[in-house]
Amino acid sequence: MDYGTLRILPLLMMVVSAAGAQAGDAAGLNKDPMALVPAGEFLMGARQGTQAELPVRKVRLDAYYIDRYETSAREYEAFQPSRARSDRSACDECPVTLVNWMEADAYCKSRGARLPTEAEWERAARGPEGNDYSFGRQPDKTKARFGEPFAAGAVPVNAHEPNGFGIYNMSGNVWEWVGDWFAPYPKGPSVNPLGPASGSERVLRGGSWYNAEYYINAGMRFHLDPAARLNSLGFRCAVSAKERAGK
Repeated sequence: MDYGTLRILPLLMMVVSAAGAQAGDAAGLNKDPMALVPAGEFLMGARQGTQAELPVRKVRLDAYYIDRYETSAREYEAFQPSRARSDRSACDECPVTLVNWMEADAYCKSRGARLPTEAEWERAARGPEGNDYSFGRQPDKTKARFGEPFAAGAVPVNAHEPNGFGIYNMSGNVWEWVGDWFAPYPKGPSVNPLGPASGSERVLRGGSWYNAEYYINAGMRFHLDPAARLNSLGFRCAVSAKERAGK
C-alpha cells in the first residue's frame, strides 16, 4: 500500500462511518423508542363526529414522551410469555392484541411508564401540525392501514411513515387503549386533563385496519369494558417528561 492510499484511507473510513450512522437513523435503529411531545396547546375533539367528540376545546399539556410504535407482540411476550397471538396480528413486530386494559396498564407500569391520557394520545396523533389524521389532513390509504377486509389483519408497528412527532400508526392498524375512563367532555379549556376518577368503560382511540376513515380520525373516541380483548385492539405507553428526567 503506497503513502497516498494510507493518507486517504482514514478519510474514507470517516465517510463510511457517517453514512452508516445516517442509515441507522433513517431505519430508526439509533432513535429513542419514545418520542418527545413538547409542552403545548391544541384543539381536542372533532366537529364531524358524534356528541362524544364535542365540544371541541383548547387543551394544554406539559411535555411528555410516548412510544413511537404500538407495543409489538415480541415486546409484550417478553413480559407475558404465555400470551396467545391473534391470527390477525401474528408476526413478531405486529402490534400485540387480545390484551385487556388491565394487562396493557400492567405492561406499561413494568417499564416505569403508563398508558397515555386521552388528551396525550390525541395531541401525539395530530402531530405538531394539528392534523385530522396522524398522516395528514386527508384520508390516504398509502399512508396508513385502514379500510381493509377483516381478514387482511394488522401490519408491523414500523410500517408507513411517522408523523411530525416521529410517531407511527396512530391512525389505523389497531385501536389503542388509553388511560381515561369514558365520560362526556367538559366545557371550556383544560390543562393536563385526566378524565373522570371512575367509570364503567375505558377509552380507546385510533381505529383499526378494517375501519373506515371516519374511525381513524385523530379526534374520534370509542369506549369498551376494560376487560374486553379484541383482535384489533392494542396499546402504547407514555410517561411525563418530568418523570422520565427523574429516573
